[in-house]
Amino acid sequence: MNSQNTFAAFKQRALQPKTTTRVVVNQLAKARQRNQTKRAIRDIKLLTRFDRELKAEDTKRTSHLYSRLVKDNRAAPLDPIFGNRLPVVARRSVNATSTHLPQLHSKVLGLLQPKLMHGYMRQDVDWLGERARQVVEQMGRSRLELTGDDVSNLLSCFVGNTGAVDQVWQYATLSGVVRNIDCYNNYLNAKIFAKDYERAFHVLEEIAEAGLQPNVTTQAYLIRLYGLTGDLAAARRVFEQVSGEGSVVVYNDMLDVLGMNGLVEEMRQLFLDMTGLAPLASELSKLTADDCQRAQGAVAPNRKTFHILIKWHSQYWDVDTAANYVRVMSEAFHIQPVAKTFKLIISPQTAVREFQKCASIGVLMGETYDITPPGYIVRTLERAAKQIADMEEMVRKSEAQRSSIFYDLFGSSSESSTSASQ
Repeated sequence: MNSQNTFAAFKQRALQPKTTTRVVVNQLAKARQRNQTKRAIRDIKLLTRFDRELKAEDTKRTSHLYSRLVKDNRAAPLDPIFGNRLPVVARRSVNATSTHLPQLHSKVLGLLQPKLMHGYMRQDVDWLGERARQVVEQMGRSRLELTGDDVSNLLSCFVGNTGAVDQVWQYATLSGVVRNIDCYNNYLNAKIFAKDYERAFHVLEEIAEAGLQPNVTTQAYLIRLYGLTGDLAAARRVFEQVSGEGSVVVYNDMLDVLGMNGLVEEMRQLFLDMTGLAPLASELSKLTADDCQRAQGAVAPNRKTFHILIKWHSQYWDVDTAANYVRVMSEAFHIQPVAKTFKLIISPQTAVREFQKCASIGVLMGETYDITPPGYIVRTLERAAKQIADMEEMVRKSEAQRSSIFYDLFGSSSESSTSASQ
Protein backbone atom coordinates (compact mmCIF):
# COMPACT_ATOMS: atom_id res chain seq x y z
CA MET A 1 0.00 0.00 0.00
CA ASN A 2 2.77 2.34 0.89
CA SER A 3 4.64 1.56 -2.32
CA GLN A 4 1.53 2.29 -4.41
CA ASN A 5 1.03 5.69 -2.71
CA THR A 6 4.66 6.61 -3.23
CA PHE A 7 4.48 5.69 -6.90
CA ALA A 8 1.25 7.74 -7.37
CA ALA A 9 2.80 10.80 -5.75
CA PHE A 10 5.91 10.46 -7.91
CA LYS A 11 3.76 10.12 -11.06
CA GLN A 12 1.73 13.23 -10.13
CA ARG A 13 4.84 15.32 -9.62
CA ALA A 14 6.25 14.07 -12.91
CA LEU A 15 3.13 15.13 -14.81
CA GLN A 16 3.27 18.71 -13.40
CA PRO A 17 4.92 21.42 -15.64
CA LYS A 18 8.57 21.95 -14.82
CA THR A 19 9.72 25.33 -13.57
CA THR A 20 13.28 25.55 -14.80
CA THR A 21 15.93 28.10 -13.85
CA ARG A 22 15.68 29.61 -17.33
CA VAL A 23 11.97 30.33 -16.82
CA VAL A 24 12.72 32.14 -13.57
CA VAL A 25 15.43 34.18 -15.26
CA ASN A 26 13.06 35.23 -18.05
CA GLN A 27 10.38 36.21 -15.57
CA LEU A 28 12.81 38.31 -13.58
CA ALA A 29 14.12 39.86 -16.78
CA LYS A 30 10.63 40.89 -17.86
CA ALA A 31 9.91 42.35 -14.42
CA ARG A 32 13.16 44.26 -14.45
CA GLN A 33 12.46 45.51 -17.97
CA ARG A 34 9.06 46.81 -16.88
CA ASN A 35 10.68 48.59 -13.92
CA GLN A 36 13.30 50.12 -16.20
CA THR A 37 10.60 51.37 -18.54
CA LYS A 38 8.73 52.99 -15.65
CA ARG A 39 11.96 54.53 -14.36
CA ALA A 40 12.81 55.85 -17.82
CA ILE A 41 9.42 57.57 -18.07
CA ARG A 42 9.86 59.03 -14.58
CA ASP A 43 13.37 60.25 -15.41
CA ILE A 44 12.16 61.93 -18.59
CA LYS A 45 9.62 63.85 -16.52
CA LEU A 46 12.32 64.76 -13.98
CA LEU A 47 14.63 65.93 -16.77
CA THR A 48 11.88 68.15 -18.15
CA ARG A 49 11.32 69.68 -14.72
CA PHE A 50 15.09 70.02 -14.25
CA ASP A 51 15.47 72.01 -17.47
CA ARG A 52 12.50 74.21 -16.57
CA GLU A 53 13.85 75.07 -13.11
CA LEU A 54 17.33 75.54 -14.58
CA LYS A 55 16.04 78.18 -17.00
CA ALA A 56 14.20 79.86 -14.13
CA GLU A 57 17.50 79.86 -12.14
CA ASP A 58 15.76 78.27 -9.17
CA THR A 59 18.85 76.96 -7.39
CA LYS A 60 17.26 74.91 -4.63
CA ARG A 61 14.62 73.18 -6.74
CA THR A 62 17.13 72.37 -9.45
CA SER A 63 19.52 70.95 -6.86
CA HIS A 64 16.73 68.82 -5.40
CA LEU A 65 15.83 67.41 -8.82
CA TYR A 66 19.49 66.72 -9.52
CA SER A 67 19.75 64.72 -6.28
CA ARG A 68 16.73 62.65 -7.25
CA LEU A 69 18.10 61.95 -10.72
CA VAL A 70 21.51 60.92 -9.40
CA LYS A 71 19.99 58.77 -6.67
CA ASP A 72 17.72 56.94 -9.13
CA ASN A 73 20.57 56.26 -11.55
CA ARG A 74 23.29 54.92 -9.31
CA ALA A 75 24.65 51.67 -10.69
CA ALA A 76 22.97 48.80 -8.83
CA PRO A 77 25.02 45.60 -8.23
CA LEU A 78 24.20 42.59 -10.41
CA ASP A 79 22.22 39.70 -9.01
CA PRO A 80 24.83 37.21 -7.68
CA ILE A 81 22.64 34.26 -8.65
CA PHE A 82 22.04 35.05 -12.28
CA GLY A 83 25.06 37.27 -13.02
CA ASN A 84 24.90 38.83 -16.51
CA ARG A 85 22.54 36.28 -18.03
CA LEU A 86 19.71 38.79 -18.56
CA PRO A 87 18.34 39.35 -22.05
CA VAL A 88 19.10 42.55 -23.99
CA VAL A 89 16.87 45.42 -22.91
CA ALA A 90 14.98 47.31 -25.58
CA ARG A 91 16.34 50.73 -26.57
CA ARG A 92 13.22 52.52 -25.35
CA SER A 93 13.71 51.02 -21.88
CA VAL A 94 17.25 52.24 -21.40
CA ASN A 95 17.52 54.76 -18.57
CA ALA A 96 17.08 58.13 -20.23
CA THR A 97 19.20 59.96 -17.66
CA SER A 98 22.37 57.88 -17.81
CA THR A 99 23.63 59.62 -20.95
CA HIS A 100 22.76 63.05 -19.52
CA LEU A 101 24.46 62.72 -16.13
CA PRO A 102 27.76 64.40 -17.17
CA GLN A 103 25.74 67.34 -18.51
CA LEU A 104 23.64 67.44 -15.34
CA HIS A 105 26.76 67.75 -13.19
CA SER A 106 28.07 70.68 -15.21
CA LYS A 107 24.67 72.39 -15.38
CA VAL A 108 24.21 72.19 -11.62
CA LEU A 109 27.71 73.53 -10.98
CA GLY A 110 26.90 76.44 -13.28
CA LEU A 111 23.77 77.18 -11.26
CA LEU A 112 25.31 76.94 -7.77
CA GLN A 113 26.46 80.57 -7.83
CA PRO A 114 25.87 83.17 -5.10
CA LYS A 115 25.38 85.84 -7.76
CA LEU A 116 22.19 84.06 -8.88
CA MET A 117 20.65 84.25 -5.40
CA HIS A 118 19.06 87.56 -4.41
CA GLY A 119 19.50 88.57 -0.80
CA TYR A 120 21.48 85.49 0.16
CA MET A 121 22.96 85.14 3.63
CA ARG A 122 25.93 83.23 5.03
CA GLN A 123 23.98 80.00 5.50
CA ASP A 124 22.93 80.16 1.83
CA VAL A 125 26.57 80.42 0.75
CA ASP A 126 27.46 77.46 2.99
CA TRP A 127 24.60 75.49 1.45
CA LEU A 128 25.86 76.26 -2.06
CA GLY A 129 29.36 75.13 -1.13
CA GLU A 130 28.10 71.88 0.37
CA ARG A 131 26.00 71.12 -2.70
CA ALA A 132 28.97 71.82 -4.98
CA ARG A 133 31.10 69.40 -2.95
CA GLN A 134 28.43 66.73 -3.31
CA VAL A 135 28.36 67.22 -7.09
CA VAL A 136 32.16 66.90 -7.28
CA GLU A 137 32.05 63.74 -5.16
CA GLN A 138 29.39 62.27 -7.42
CA MET A 139 31.53 63.08 -10.46
CA GLY A 140 34.43 61.30 -8.77
CA ARG A 141 32.31 58.20 -8.15
CA SER A 142 31.27 58.28 -11.80
CA ARG A 143 34.94 58.64 -12.82
CA LEU A 144 34.27 61.92 -14.62
CA GLU A 145 37.00 64.54 -14.91
CA LEU A 146 36.46 68.23 -14.28
CA THR A 147 36.50 70.41 -17.37
CA GLY A 148 37.66 74.00 -17.60
CA ASP A 149 34.05 75.19 -17.30
CA ASP A 150 33.55 73.04 -14.20
CA VAL A 151 36.66 74.57 -12.60
CA SER A 152 35.39 78.04 -13.47
CA ASN A 153 32.00 77.32 -11.90
CA LEU A 154 33.59 75.90 -8.75
CA LEU A 155 35.81 78.97 -8.34
CA SER A 156 32.74 81.19 -8.66
CA CYS A 157 30.78 79.05 -6.19
CA PHE A 158 33.55 79.09 -3.53
CA VAL A 159 34.33 82.79 -3.99
CA GLY A 160 34.02 83.44 -0.24
CA ASN A 161 35.97 80.33 0.81
CA THR A 162 39.68 80.98 0.32
CA GLY A 163 40.75 77.44 1.24
CA ALA A 164 38.33 75.81 -1.21
CA VAL A 165 39.31 78.23 -3.99
CA ASP A 166 42.99 77.41 -3.53
CA GLN A 167 42.26 73.67 -3.53
CA VAL A 168 40.31 73.90 -6.78
CA TRP A 169 43.05 75.99 -8.38
CA GLN A 170 45.75 73.57 -7.21
CA TYR A 171 43.77 70.61 -8.57
CA ALA A 172 43.40 72.33 -11.95
CA THR A 173 47.13 73.08 -12.03
CA LEU A 174 48.31 69.60 -11.07
CA SER A 175 45.78 67.66 -13.17
CA GLY A 176 46.48 69.67 -16.30
CA VAL A 177 42.96 71.03 -16.79
CA VAL A 178 42.92 73.50 -19.67
CA ARG A 179 42.00 76.79 -18.01
CA ASN A 180 40.38 79.47 -20.13
CA ILE A 181 40.08 83.17 -19.39
CA ASP A 182 36.88 82.57 -17.39
CA CYS A 183 38.82 80.36 -14.95
CA TYR A 184 41.42 83.06 -14.43
CA ASN A 185 38.72 85.73 -14.07
CA ASN A 186 36.88 83.82 -11.36
CA TYR A 187 40.14 83.08 -9.54
CA LEU A 188 41.07 86.78 -9.79
CA ASN A 189 37.65 87.73 -8.42
CA ALA A 190 38.07 85.29 -5.52
CA LYS A 191 41.43 86.82 -4.59
CA ILE A 192 40.02 90.35 -4.77
CA PHE A 193 37.10 89.25 -2.60
CA ALA A 194 39.56 87.77 -0.07
CA LYS A 195 41.54 91.07 -0.12
CA ASP A 196 44.63 89.21 -1.28
CA TYR A 197 45.57 92.03 -3.65
CA GLU A 198 49.18 90.96 -4.12
CA ARG A 199 48.11 87.53 -5.35
CA ALA A 200 45.50 89.20 -7.56
CA PHE A 201 48.18 91.19 -9.39
CA HIS A 202 50.17 87.96 -9.82
CA VAL A 203 47.11 86.32 -11.41
CA LEU A 204 47.08 89.12 -13.98
CA GLU A 205 50.70 88.31 -14.78
CA GLU A 206 49.83 84.61 -15.11
CA ILE A 207 47.12 85.49 -17.63
CA ALA A 208 49.73 87.20 -19.80
CA GLU A 209 52.15 84.28 -19.38
CA ALA A 210 49.44 81.81 -20.42
CA GLY A 211 48.97 83.73 -23.66
CA LEU A 212 45.31 84.49 -22.91
CA GLN A 213 43.64 87.65 -24.10
CA PRO A 214 42.00 89.61 -21.23
CA ASN A 215 38.32 90.21 -21.89
CA VAL A 216 35.91 92.83 -20.61
CA THR A 217 35.42 91.01 -17.30
CA THR A 218 39.17 90.97 -16.71
CA GLN A 219 39.33 94.72 -17.30
CA ALA A 220 36.39 95.29 -14.95
CA TYR A 221 38.13 93.33 -12.19
CA LEU A 222 41.30 95.34 -12.84
CA ILE A 223 39.33 98.57 -12.36
CA ARG A 224 37.99 97.28 -9.07
CA LEU A 225 41.44 96.13 -7.98
CA TYR A 226 42.93 99.56 -8.65
CA GLY A 227 40.03 101.20 -6.79
CA LEU A 228 40.47 98.97 -3.74
CA THR A 229 44.20 99.64 -3.62
CA GLY A 230 43.64 103.41 -3.80
CA ASP A 231 44.98 103.97 -7.32
CA LEU A 232 41.99 105.90 -8.65
CA ALA A 233 43.98 107.39 -11.53
CA ALA A 234 44.86 103.91 -12.85
CA ALA A 235 41.24 102.81 -12.50
CA ARG A 236 40.09 105.81 -14.54
CA ARG A 237 42.77 105.11 -17.15
CA VAL A 238 41.64 101.50 -17.63
CA PHE A 239 38.00 102.58 -17.71
CA GLU A 240 38.65 105.12 -20.46
CA GLN A 241 40.32 102.41 -22.53
CA VAL A 242 37.45 99.91 -22.35
CA SER A 243 34.36 102.06 -21.76
CA GLY A 244 33.83 102.39 -25.50
CA GLU A 245 32.94 98.68 -25.69
CA GLY A 246 29.64 99.48 -23.99
CA SER A 247 29.80 96.77 -21.34
CA VAL A 248 27.64 97.26 -18.28
CA VAL A 249 30.13 95.17 -16.26
CA VAL A 250 32.83 97.81 -16.74
CA TYR A 251 30.48 100.66 -15.84
CA ASN A 252 29.26 98.84 -12.73
CA ASP A 253 32.76 98.37 -11.37
CA MET A 254 33.69 101.98 -12.13
CA LEU A 255 30.54 103.15 -10.33
CA ASP A 256 31.53 100.99 -7.38
CA VAL A 257 35.05 102.42 -7.33
CA LEU A 258 33.71 105.99 -7.33
CA GLY A 259 31.31 105.13 -4.52
CA MET A 260 33.94 103.50 -2.31
CA ASN A 261 36.14 106.58 -2.73
CA GLY A 262 33.33 108.93 -1.67
CA LEU A 263 32.80 110.49 -5.12
CA VAL A 264 29.02 110.22 -5.00
CA GLU A 265 28.31 113.15 -7.30
CA GLU A 266 30.71 111.83 -9.94
CA MET A 267 29.10 108.41 -9.56
CA ARG A 268 25.68 109.92 -10.21
CA GLN A 269 26.97 111.80 -13.26
CA LEU A 270 28.53 108.63 -14.68
CA PHE A 271 25.17 106.88 -14.34
CA LEU A 272 23.48 109.66 -16.30
CA ASP A 273 26.21 109.53 -18.95
CA MET A 274 26.06 105.75 -19.39
CA THR A 275 22.29 105.83 -19.84
CA GLY A 276 22.29 108.96 -22.01
CA LEU A 277 20.01 110.77 -19.56
CA ALA A 278 22.36 113.65 -18.74
CA PRO A 279 20.87 116.09 -21.32
CA LEU A 280 17.31 115.07 -20.48
CA ALA A 281 17.17 115.25 -16.71
CA SER A 282 19.14 117.40 -14.30
CA GLU A 283 17.49 115.84 -11.26
CA LEU A 284 17.04 112.18 -10.58
CA SER A 285 13.50 112.61 -9.28
CA LYS A 286 12.32 113.83 -12.69
CA LEU A 287 13.36 110.73 -14.64
CA THR A 288 10.45 108.94 -16.35
CA ALA A 289 9.99 105.99 -18.67
CA ASP A 290 9.60 108.39 -21.62
CA ASP A 291 12.99 109.92 -20.81
CA CYS A 292 14.58 106.47 -20.89
CA GLN A 293 12.99 105.69 -24.26
CA ARG A 294 14.27 108.94 -25.79
CA ALA A 295 17.73 108.59 -24.29
CA GLN A 296 20.59 107.63 -26.59
CA GLY A 297 22.61 105.86 -23.96
CA ALA A 298 25.43 103.52 -24.85
CA VAL A 299 24.75 101.13 -21.98
CA ALA A 300 21.52 99.87 -20.44
CA PRO A 301 21.79 99.51 -16.64
CA ASN A 302 20.92 96.26 -14.92
CA ARG A 303 19.87 95.42 -11.39
CA LYS A 304 23.45 95.40 -10.12
CA THR A 305 23.91 98.97 -11.42
CA PHE A 306 21.11 100.22 -9.20
CA HIS A 307 22.25 98.09 -6.28
CA ILE A 308 25.62 99.83 -6.40
CA LEU A 309 23.99 103.27 -6.49
CA ILE A 310 21.58 102.39 -3.68
CA LYS A 311 24.32 100.84 -1.54
CA TRP A 312 26.64 103.84 -1.55
CA HIS A 313 23.91 106.46 -1.09
CA SER A 314 22.62 104.48 1.89
CA GLN A 315 26.07 104.14 3.42
CA TYR A 316 26.50 107.92 3.15
CA TRP A 317 23.12 108.39 4.94
CA ASP A 318 21.29 109.65 1.83
CA VAL A 319 18.27 107.39 2.25
CA ASP A 320 15.95 109.61 0.19
CA THR A 321 18.14 109.39 -2.92
CA ALA A 322 18.58 105.65 -2.42
CA ALA A 323 14.80 105.19 -2.26
CA ASN A 324 14.47 107.35 -5.36
CA TYR A 325 16.79 105.01 -7.26
CA VAL A 326 14.44 102.16 -6.34
CA ARG A 327 11.59 104.08 -7.95
CA VAL A 328 13.67 104.86 -11.05
CA MET A 329 14.74 101.26 -11.58
CA SER A 330 11.15 100.08 -11.33
CA GLU A 331 9.19 102.81 -13.10
CA ALA A 332 11.71 104.20 -15.58
CA PHE A 333 13.78 101.12 -16.48
CA HIS A 334 11.22 98.39 -15.62
CA ILE A 335 13.68 96.44 -13.47
CA GLN A 336 11.86 94.69 -10.66
CA PRO A 337 13.39 95.33 -7.22
CA VAL A 338 14.09 92.27 -5.08
CA ALA A 339 14.51 91.77 -1.36
CA LYS A 340 18.23 92.47 -1.60
CA THR A 341 17.43 95.91 -3.06
CA PHE A 342 15.76 96.96 0.17
CA LYS A 343 18.30 95.15 2.33
CA LEU A 344 20.93 97.58 0.98
CA ILE A 345 18.88 100.48 2.35
CA ILE A 346 17.63 98.94 5.60
CA SER A 347 21.02 98.09 7.07
CA PRO A 348 21.57 97.96 10.86
CA GLN A 349 23.38 101.31 10.85
CA THR A 350 20.87 103.09 8.57
CA ALA A 351 17.88 101.68 10.44
CA VAL A 352 19.09 103.20 13.72
CA ARG A 353 19.96 106.57 12.17
CA GLU A 354 16.90 106.88 9.91
CA PHE A 355 14.38 104.59 11.57
CA GLN A 356 11.20 106.28 10.37
CA LYS A 357 12.36 106.37 6.74
CA CYS A 358 13.54 102.76 6.83
CA ALA A 359 10.25 101.66 8.39
CA SER A 360 8.35 103.47 5.63
CA ILE A 361 10.47 101.77 2.99
CA GLY A 362 9.75 98.41 4.64
CA VAL A 363 6.02 99.10 4.35
CA LEU A 364 6.55 100.23 0.75
CA MET A 365 7.99 96.80 -0.12
CA GLY A 366 4.64 95.11 0.30
CA GLU A 367 2.29 97.86 -0.77
CA THR A 368 4.05 99.06 -3.93
CA TYR A 369 6.33 96.24 -5.06
CA ASP A 370 4.44 93.23 -3.68
CA ILE A 371 7.50 91.92 -1.85
CA THR A 372 7.01 90.34 1.55
CA PRO A 373 9.71 91.75 3.86
CA PRO A 374 12.06 88.85 4.64
CA GLY A 375 12.96 87.90 8.17
CA TYR A 376 16.34 89.64 8.26
CA ILE A 377 14.77 93.01 7.34
CA VAL A 378 12.07 92.61 9.99
CA ARG A 379 14.67 91.65 12.59
CA THR A 380 16.84 94.63 11.60
CA LEU A 381 13.94 97.04 12.14
CA GLU A 382 12.99 95.37 15.43
CA ARG A 383 16.54 95.58 16.77
CA ALA A 384 16.80 99.20 15.62
CA ALA A 385 13.52 100.07 17.40
CA LYS A 386 14.74 98.39 20.59
CA GLN A 387 18.11 100.13 20.34
CA ILE A 388 16.43 103.51 19.86
CA ALA A 389 14.14 102.86 22.83
CA ASP A 390 17.16 101.90 24.96
CA MET A 391 19.01 105.06 23.93
CA GLU A 392 15.98 107.21 24.73
CA GLU A 393 15.71 105.56 28.14
CA MET A 394 19.42 106.22 28.76
CA VAL A 395 18.97 109.86 27.79
CA ARG A 396 15.95 110.19 30.08
CA LYS A 397 17.84 108.67 33.02
CA SER A 398 20.85 110.84 32.27
CA GLU A 399 18.74 114.00 32.24
CA ALA A 400 17.02 112.96 35.45
CA GLN A 401 20.37 112.28 37.09
CA ARG A 402 21.75 115.58 35.86
CA SER A 403 18.72 117.42 37.29
CA SER A 404 19.22 115.65 40.61
CA ILE A 405 22.90 116.61 40.73
CA PHE A 406 22.04 120.21 39.81
CA TYR A 407 19.51 120.36 42.64
CA ASP A 408 21.96 118.87 45.14
CA LEU A 409 24.63 121.41 44.21
CA PHE A 410 22.61 124.57 43.85
CA GLY A 411 19.30 123.84 45.51
CA SER A 412 20.80 123.05 48.95
CA SER A 413 23.13 126.06 48.85
CA SER A 414 20.25 128.43 48.07
CA GLU A 415 18.25 127.00 50.97
CA SER A 416 21.18 127.45 53.38
CA SER A 417 21.70 131.06 52.27
CA THR A 418 18.02 131.77 52.79
CA SER A 419 18.08 130.35 56.28
CA ALA A 420 21.24 132.32 57.11
CA SER A 421 19.68 135.59 55.99
CA GLN A 422 16.65 134.92 58.13
